[in-house]
Amino acid sequence: MPTNVDPYLGPLQPIGLGTPDAESAESYLWRLADAHAVPWQTMHEFINNHGPAIYKELRGQPPRLDAPTPQAAAYVHRVATLVRQPEVASLGLSWLAGRVRAQHVLRASRAWCIACLADTREGHTPYAPLMWSLASVSHCARHGARLQERCPSCGSKNPACRVEGWDWSRCASCKQPYAASDAVPDEMASAQETAVLEQMGLLASTLGHEVVDVPRPAFAAIVISLHGLGHHVSPSQMAWLMGVSKGTVSSLIGGHAQPGIDLLLRLATAYGVELPSLLLQREGETDWLMRSTRHGLVVWTARRKPRIDWESAQQKLDIHMSAEAALPVAQVAKELQVDARHLAACQPKTTAALTERYRTRVARERSARRAPPT
Repeated sequence: MPTNVDPYLGPLQPIGLGTPDAESAESYLWRLADAHAVPWQTMHEFINNHGPAIYKELRGQPPRLDAPTPQAAAYVHRVATLVRQPEVASLGLSWLAGRVRAQHVLRASRAWCIACLADTREGHTPYAPLMWSLASVSHCARHGARLQERCPSCGSKNPACRVEGWDWSRCASCKQPYAASDAVPDEMASAQETAVLEQMGLLASTLGHEVVDVPRPAFAAIVISLHGLGHHVSPSQMAWLMGVSKGTVSSLIGGHAQPGIDLLLRLATAYGVELPSLLLQREGETDWLMRSTRHGLVVWTARRKPRIDWESAQQKLDIHMSAEAALPVAQVAKELQVDARHLAACQPKTTAALTERYRTRVARERSARRAPPT
């Protein structure tokens, strides 16, 4: 392990850089710690403390190094400096910081391909591709098999940010290897899943350290370019193709909202342009969207909210109204799988009564805590 006398780490070549099979930044850090024969958390703390602290409070959990956040970008760039390999800064999606919203980009739990784990047993270098961490990806880019999320031994899901036993090839709960079975699920990807897989593969293969200074085109500029290519880009037409509301498209065109990776993915698959070109507009290029993709055009279904069965919901509300332990309205709405504001609009009297019962409960508990012991 390097000391203050030698602030650099030994070099380690990233796997699959520039291809859809590029490894994730978290996988690289895990292999880097293994190469230096130190625990993963020790390597993480060394990098974080080597200079101004990027993450002041770890609280036992490392950050999401593959997320498009400024903290992850600063961290990955520091790793690239310590190993003296600029290309390491391309790992993950931290180079997208400031270009897209960070929400709903990465999975909350681990995922893996059984066929890929079988390859590691045959002598291939074990690593976790970035594609396994992306929330929108459902299949393996190499084998076409559906990614698995539950341990075949105990059936549990493992959080993606878990320090204990981070070894991605084993379950953190039962410690059994994920590749307990060699059977590959024979489940073909749909046309939409195939399009998403190709688009996210293009994004994963982008060398982020080479395009970090390339400006992001405004959504209005994307619409103008699509119109120049002969596409129908009225807000209603775009909303229908992307499966979103007309108001969402109007807000994006007007610059009132920043698109997330999910909306840009819908736009890329609906109009047949490459996803990275929606995020990068190179200087001097006027036709940067003239890049066709191999998959067919996809028309997304609208994301509709589930209808609420108010008859059964009223029965649950009656139970909460008579329960001794009053709960806040937000928690009651969560149990009913409805937005709290929607519940307040549809059941104003019940919501007011629940709020008053909860306030009374809180006041009673505070009084009990302040009362002198008898």
